Amino acid sequence: MTENEIKLQKAATAIKYLLDRSRRDDKLYYQIGFGTEAFRLLTDAHAALTGEEVAAVEKRYGA
Repeated sequence: MTENEIKLQKAATAIKYLLDRSRRDDKLYYQIGFGTEAFRLLTDAHAALTGEEVAAVEKRYGA
């Protein structure tokens, strides 16, 4: 695995962690959940890293 692939993998892991955690933590969801700029940026990045459609990621992690 190249250094760049390792960096992308770590970024993907961190983004997924935040999205998953926000689903379980109401306070965090309020700050980075659906409708926030953070949510838009996180879901867009997650979609780009996983090859999924942004709409599918938003639906899965949204309200």
